[in-house]
Amino acid sequence: MRFSPYLSSRQAWSSLAILFAIILLIRFSLQHLQPVLHTEERSTQLGFSLKSAQSQLHQITRERHPIGSKAHARVRDYLIEEIRAIGLVPEIQRHFASFEKGTSNGQVENILVRLPGRLAGHQTDSSKLAPTKKSLLLVAHYDAVPMSFGASDDGVSVVSILQSLRALKSQGPLLNDVLVLLSDGEEAGLLGASGFAQAHPWMAEVGMVLNFDNRGNAGPVLMFEPSMGNAKLIAGLAQAVPTVVSNSVMYEVYKALPNDTDFTVFRQRGIPGLNFAMIQNLSSYHTRYDRSELISPASQQQQGEMMLQLLKYFGEQDLNQLSGTDSIYFNFPGLGLLHYPVSYALPLALFITLLWISCVWYWRQRESIRYTRVLASATAFLVLTGGIGWSVQLIWNQLIQALPSYLDMHDQDPGHFYLLGIMLASLLLFGVAKQFLSRWIRSSEWTLGTSFIWIILLALTSIRFPGASFLFAWPLLFVILSLLLSLYFSRRQSTDASQAESLASGWIIFAGSAFMLVLFAPLILLFNVALGFHLIAVPVILFIICLGLLSPLLDRLISAIKAKWIVLATMMASVSAFGLGAQATAAYHEAYPIPPQLIYVAYPQTKQYVWLSPNQVLDRTKLRMFKADSVRQTQPELFGKGIPRANWPYWVNPASDAGLVAPSIEIESDQTIEHEGTVERQVRLLLRQDSHASNTRIQIEGSPVLSAELQGQTLSRTSKDNWFSSVHAMPAEGVRLVFRLPAGLPAHTVKVRLISSFYALPTNDRSATIATQIPSANTVDFIALAINSLDLP
Repeated sequence: MRFSPYLSSRQAWSSLAILFAIILLIRFSLQHLQPVLHTEERSTQLGFSLKSAQSQLHQITRERHPIGSKAHARVRDYLIEEIRAIGLVPEIQRHFASFEKGTSNGQVENILVRLPGRLAGHQTDSSKLAPTKKSLLLVAHYDAVPMSFGASDDGVSVVSILQSLRALKSQGPLLNDVLVLLSDGEEAGLLGASGFAQAHPWMAEVGMVLNFDNRGNAGPVLMFEPSMGNAKLIAGLAQAVPTVVSNSVMYEVYKALPNDTDFTVFRQRGIPGLNFAMIQNLSSYHTRYDRSELISPASQQQQGEMMLQLLKYFGEQDLNQLSGTDSIYFNFPGLGLLHYPVSYALPLALFITLLWISCVWYWRQRESIRYTRVLASATAFLVLTGGIGWSVQLIWNQLIQALPSYLDMHDQDPGHFYLLGIMLASLLLFGVAKQFLSRWIRSSEWTLGTSFIWIILLALTSIRFPGASFLFAWPLLFVILSLLLSLYFSRRQSTDASQAESLASGWIIFAGSAFMLVLFAPLILLFNVALGFHLIAVPVILFIICLGLLSPLLDRLISAIKAKWIVLATMMASVSAFGLGAQATAAYHEAYPIPPQLIYVAYPQTKQYVWLSPNQVLDRTKLRMFKADSVRQTQPELFGKGIPRANWPYWVNPASDAGLVAPSIEIESDQTIEHEGTVERQVRLLLRQDSHASNTRIQIEGSPVLSAELQGQTLSRTSKDNWFSSVHAMPAEGVRLVFRLPAGLPAHTVKVRLISSFYALPTNDRSATIATQIPSANTVDFIALAINSLDLP
């Protein structure tokens, strides 16, 4: 296709209308992503009361309540009373649990509830259910990280469960029993879910799991992780919650991230299920701003209503018949959750490839296509995509280094203005580069070259990551169809009308591109929200890939509107977006300032007492205990060598003794044993912590640990260097650690190091002086550490 720079005003107005339509489509897709707050009357009719849920959430998030704390016990007691008020009988499972990776352990107190179904624990209709009746398990955790009030993570889900139980109890039983697990110790390492799966008899009857957890306090409630063999689950989700925001690329991305939720425990055991979360507004995540009043009411309402819809649907299904193949799925405005078997990916890719080849052949009949230039276009497009993504990431990283205050921010773009500015700047770079290449490459050759890259991406995803193949299949299909229709339509025009002068042709190309615009705009936003700006290159690359397929449409717009005006307008819009981003970020963090972190460390054994702060920039106005000559340095003598904490630079200043009680280590046995034909050393220790301590980290330094057990729980079976684990809510009598080492090690080679954490200084004569130096809990995040170590003889 050739485009004339001299077009009538009619074409110009048509192109402006197309540009306006593009903006409207993008805005529509982004607005459709966000939940809408309905009236309380409508919500209550569905069985969920937002006002009641907000009141309950306020009650359980008044205090910070990490596992094992007194505030945590008060939250537990409140939840038990609320469940009893519904007319149900709660059960507490007390169990010493270990995370399956062996890095965390603790005494948990899970809250369990059963809402009996119509089967009442036995099968009455053999035609309806398989021989073993299964129950539906609903999971959320009621503990919080020490520095947070735990409103979004995960108190909002807990109160949604309370509301769901109340509604279901009043509306009559479902077919299946509904089991509820309000798990303890999720933040410490999925301890409650692990304890339930390892030791509770109800685990044997679980047929499906619905887990709700959050990494933000706003935005849509996403279904981001299904279990394997999810075709029936996705089909059920599409029926139960047609408006759900979900797609199969989320799970492909999530699998690559080092994240776990309680759902992981059940997924690893082959239990079918779905995992849900809201993820917007990362600034609330694991911070003091995870408070009930900051939760988005629309998001909370959406979660509560969604939970009820899911329970009502899956509570009536045969949970023995959920296994099957995987699905490819994605939500689309007005169409709901679209899904089809993963086995369709390759045939669909083959069909689209054949259609693309037909388009190339048909285009070749219309004008001369130089295939070497098509390949050159494809290569240039790849280089341009990677180059812009890499450049944007590099520039952003450099800007952040120049703005140290941004380094400690959880969310550097609460208003998404920076993302808009970056996308507009990327569009400008892409357009300038494409205009430069147009000296040698025709528009038709560029279009075929970029679409050829899409064909390659479609083939790769269909083979290796089929869950992501929909990203390239459907947009490419509609664009190819629009190109074919445009070529056919322009062939029927009068001889004095070129293709560029065909108004209908422009709108046909726009119609073919509309699907991609609506599909990709929210995905680019979600990728940025999920991955953050330290991976801003990912949404940028996705954006540039979209621009490649949009080339026929962009060419028409550029042909009708003078390029200099487009460049100027894009540049001004980008600069304005960056300015708004700076203002929005500054205003947000002025309203919700990031508190400095203060650590008091006591190592009584070596008489070391210091103040530490890990912040990049030291706030001396709040942390006045740090003198002008304080310096940043690593602390391997305190934290040991070979662990991340020891490699982090801290601001350091001497402190006095606050009377903090260090954990104790007692050798109960130390002997040489023979294990599988090898002589090894086996050590048994009794470890205790002060009653005020929240948790204790255990490190074994100087030798690989061949295996380890804690309280009879196997933590590791293979040799590990720099072995560590932690104990939360340690029993008053302490815990016993048994580990094996290589035999024949010299004396004092192996060091056992314990580090206990306190989130408030215990009251004593010596701590009073130290306490006066610590700013208010409203202005700093404080933690005290007490260290003890033992060199094995």
